[in-house]
Amino acid sequence: MRTPLFLRRVALLGAGAFLLAGCGGDSAEMDATPDDIDEDAPAAVTDDELQAFRAPADSVVTEAQVTAYLKTSLLQFDLIRKESATWHAKAEEMKKREEQGGTLGQLRNLATAGSTFAHLGDVLAGSFVRSARTLGYNPAEMEWVRERMAEVGGYLLAQPMRQAAVQSAQQLREQASTLRQQIAAGASGFSEADIEQMLASADEMEAEMNQQAAGALKANAELLHRIRPAVTEPMWGTIGVASGAMGLAALGGLGDPNDAEAQKKLDEFRRIYEDALANRVSPGMEVKP
Repeated sequence: MRTPLFLRRVALLGAGAFLLAGCGGDSAEMDATPDDIDEDAPAAVTDDELQAFRAPADSVVTEAQVTAYLKTSLLQFDLIRKESATWHAKAEEMKKREEQGGTLGQLRNLATAGSTFAHLGDVLAGSFVRSARTLGYNPAEMEWVRERMAEVGGYLLAQPMRQAAVQSAQQLREQASTLRQQIAAGASGFSEADIEQMLASADEMEAEMNQQAAGALKANAELLHRIRPAVTEPMWGTIGVASGAMGLAALGGLGDPNDAEAQKKLDEFRRIYEDALANRVSPGMEVKP
């Protein structure tokens, strides 16, 4: 049975002091279900919530924040899944009316389509914020953490490219050394200027890679590896993609019962988040040699 609205609002108010104190708890167990979410609560972060959170100057997340973010996202996915069943039922109703024909049925379909589209947009836009509130977290803080997770996910996905760039720089230095020996032995066609250019290119590549591997990105990546050592970089990368602006865009087709790809993507996101929370490797997400 769904908890009465006024009781859910009282519960949210009772959690206010904890919410303002920041994230807490590191259990891998979920603390709420979609039925606990107050869908009448604001879909956007409120001014009070914004004022209650101050982002750290170093942009480094904490273990508690990562755990809270994973739980918030899992509850969000469950809410979207729950609401998608409602959207599908509406679609079936519209299909039956379309088959029956008639002006009244068409008008009712227009009204149903408008309300369903509005509800879908409200859920996708507000599901993360409402999920955070339900779990007792400050939505402003969780949105900040979500942005950091998107950044560090992209950073980890690019790790192989950074490693390749470092190897290329080392190869350039080896080639420059070999070329210098050949020139000393009387070879022609190259000069010391060519060698210096190769070394300068190697230095530039390494400097760029070192700059990318410093600061908050590196600190956050190291924290993720430390607190969830079993979670692989491909998993964090996928979480980063889901955390980014385009993540939920892949779920926009959930209102269509025939859009199997959106359902599949939702299942994939949820499985990886759940495995990350439990500190285990998702199937197919192992680190390849």
